[in-house]
Amino acid sequence: HLVTEFNTGEVAMNDDGAGGKLIGYDGREVPFDLAVVVPMHSGAEYVGRSEGLGDDLNFVPTDKRTLQATAKSNIFSLGDATNVPASKAGSVTHFEGEVLVDNIIRFLDHEELDSAYDGHANCFIETGFGKALLIDFNYDTEPLPGHFPAAVGMPLLKESRMNHLGKLMFQWVYWHALLQGRDIPGIGADMPSRGKEQPTPPSTRTTQGASA
Repeated sequence: HLVTEFNTGEVAMNDDGAGGKLIGYDGREVPFDLAVVVPMHSGAEYVGRSEGLGDDLNFVPTDKRTLQATAKSNIFSLGDATNVPASKAGSVTHFEGEVLVDNIIRFLDHEELDSAYDGHANCFIETGFGKALLIDFNYDTEPLPGHFPAAVGMPLLKESRMNHLGKLMFQWVYWHALLQGRDIPGIGADMPSRGKEQPTPPSTRTTQGASA
């Protein structure tokens, strides 16, 4: 069971200490047997010392599409520095980077910022015994089953040996390709829709009135 966009406000343990429930700020409750909770974190202190640049948590208020700071038009931010509603993950920073570079170039050329980050993120989740899950999502699409990055590829939302091996391979790709500014063929900044099992929209029933 996968729950997204959940902000934990309280952790309530059962009386016997075996499990409990997470209570969100919006009142939703999610039961658990084992909870691994990451506490709230904040941005860099120097952002807070720069008047008008950061928010209450020292993150830079940023347009989530163009990655341009709202405080000053000549400031762009990405990754852990921003307040965009995306995870603080390496994949997010990588995909944001493609958009940020395009928009900085256009800004310097006094052109409209036409590159937009869609919130694309993906993540391997190790489940043990040589297997892993893979999720791929963006601002508008929650993790879906299927395959990544196309109809044939690593399975999404499913444990597999292939995903575990994919994570191990990615370690080499990170050090020998991404850090040197090279792209991964076939994987761009925008979340791919191909290969994903799109949810079936709820059927609508049309009622026709009988005429006399």
